Amino acid sequence: MDSESIHPVIPQELISKTEVFDSKTPITRIISSVDRYGAVVINKNSKYFGIIDNKAIHNFSGGFRVGARNNNNAEGFAIKAPVITNSNSVDEVLHDFYRVRTKALPYSTGYGIKGILKRFTLLKMLLSLGFLNDIPVSEVMTTPVIAIDANSNVSQARAVMRANKISRLVVVQKNRLFGIITNYDIAHNYLQRTERLPEMKTQIYNPSNIPLSSVANKNPIVIDYSKNLSDVSRIMIEKNISSLIVVRNARPIGILTVFDIFGSLVSRRRIEENQVFISGLDENTYEYEEEIRDALKAFMRKAEKIKGAKALYINLNIKKIKGDRYEMHSRLSMEKQGTIYINASDFTLEKTLNLLLNKLMKEVKKKKERYLSIRKVTQFKEGMDQGSEYE
Repeated sequence: MDSESIHPVIPQELISKTEVFDSKTPITRIISSVDRYGAVVINKNSKYFGIIDNKAIHNFSGGFRVGARNNNNAEGFAIKAPVITNSNSVDEVLHDFYRVRTKALPYSTGYGIKGILKRFTLLKMLLSLGFLNDIPVSEVMTTPVIAIDANSNVSQARAVMRANKISRLVVVQKNRLFGIITNYDIAHNYLQRTERLPEMKTQIYNPSNIPLSSVANKNPIVIDYSKNLSDVSRIMIEKNISSLIVVRNARPIGILTVFDIFGSLVSRRRIEENQVFISGLDENTYEYEEEIRDALKAFMRKAEKIKGAKALYINLNIKKIKGDRYEMHSRLSMEKQGTIYINASDFTLEKTLNLLLNKLMKEVKKKKERYLSIRKVTQFKEGMDQGSEYE
């Protein structure tokens, strides 16, 4: 077996067309092209600078409207995503997608950017290569579910998303699944509302006036936790959706996104004996990598001592954010309890890591107790079905 079959590369045939803009181009002239192609390439001084996708626009503008930023140039919106080529392996591209979390990556043949590789194109390739076979959704999904009541408003939903550093919420009504709401849904509906409802132009119409019941997707696609990634990836590709609600006995227990899948594969295909994977380190934080790795190893050993809570691996992504703060996002995969997603932020690496690991351990213990409770109920029901006696 040759090395290319083990580490397949990205063929140029999978690359999609896009447009290239100068970094000084007003963002208002770019938005329509972003919608058309999914992402566009930005050059500065005739050299590659970054890409812009609609997620970058929504994040930069606060998720609602460009508003006062209408005159801003493309440079302020561009994400400095890495350039991939036909020599990059699937593993390398997976890591790049997971690290920058864009909807596409620029592709070069060595003579400038020739197009973009879209994340769904990569997902199709992973599916055809068999990378997703026999991986259960329950091991990859993000838990716990962050939910909000359908009677809440858009402003409240945005506050919950910001507090939990997430871009989607499960919407419930009377403890039953009502739908799902995303940052994109909010932005799209809020921007279009005055066009669809001209009578509202005479009112003060802000996020606090918009009920979630009028914005949420009331027909979200749900999947059972027992499905595997190959099944759900086909659904994502066919429906062109990036997230699915995971249910067990018709109750939401998790969310599965494209980046959950990518992150799981990154860990599985690059997993080390210590079960730790770290990303996001830069020139200022590389020197602390071993200390961070040792702390994560110690956490894994501590988690192993909790009966019924076996940890498989942990992913940690580190970001430097505004105000000289650090932000950490972790994904801990458990053998029986699925994947736990926790984030934390503070002013130093040490404080941020300690805060995150403390929060993560609390969630591990909660998941373990929840799992044992469900198991006891299941055993009781099975015993009743078999005619066993319980006191």
